[in-house]
Amino acid sequence: MADLSYDSIEMNREYGPWEYPWRERIERYLEAVENGFSWHREASPWGPPVAPPTILGNATLRFIDSIAPIPPATLHSRFELEIGNALRRDREVVGYGKFVDKYERRGRRWCVFSVSWRDGPGLLVAHATVTMAFPEQVETKDEAKRQPKTKPPKAELKLATRTLTQEKMTAYSEDSANAERGQSIHTDPGLAKKAGYANSVAQGLMSADYVSEMMTNQFERGWLQQGHLSLAFVRPVLCGDTLTACAALREGLDEGAFSRRVYDVWCVNQDGETVTVGTASGVVAAG
Repeated sequence: MADLSYDSIEMNREYGPWEYPWRERIERYLEAVENGFSWHREASPWGPPVAPPTILGNATLRFIDSIAPIPPATLHSRFELEIGNALRRDREVVGYGKFVDKYERRGRRWCVFSVSWRDGPGLLVAHATVTMAFPEQVETKDEAKRQPKTKPPKAELKLATRTLTQEKMTAYSEDSANAERGQSIHTDPGLAKKAGYANSVAQGLMSADYVSEMMTNQFERGWLQQGHLSLAFVRPVLCGDTLTACAALREGLDEGAFSRRVYDVWCVNQDGETVTVGTASGVVAAG
């Protein structure tokens, strides 16, 4: 099968149903991001344990790869997630997706893929959207310097700092199609160095998981059942880096019986550089 390419993308063609074998991956996944929230392994308010909703980011990338192999060194630049129901560990995860946009910008070609994820009985779990840049023009060291350097607000919430070891990065990315083909810059430092990086590169979605855990600690059900997430991955994270997820309240929105609390969220590395930035929100009972 030919690799996915800008020209081969058929806009708005429906793909699916496609099932992600997530239950055989969940323990390895939780281990990779050091997520110890009890509802992910023990009984939850929904009965069985529930998965971190950001696992649907990896599921979305695997879905795309089932359509056509994603070329090595493709840049995953954005991730958006709108959660509709908790992801129960006793149910399947089935996706229905399509490419909703493709465009040229800053000398690169980009595509946007959106998926509706449902569980086995057909209940809508979440909408997930990923934006990727094809690797025709490999990112240089100078490109990171051109990223906007806006100063984040003072953090009101923080998650304990996590160190990105190769063991954790491999556990997180080893089920990707590129890893299985021996082409992953996330699991193979040699390939990453050939692509111009100083070491293996962590998936941007690992920082999304840290933000999600921080929001789970803050909202619990209000995140796992009704959370919203929109993130941009603005700087590469290398093996050995440390990341801290932070948040500051931006606003509260009236949603009738609930109030949605919107946070500015970001992750910084050991040098204080912002690597991930965006917004996340969950709900609490009104009043």
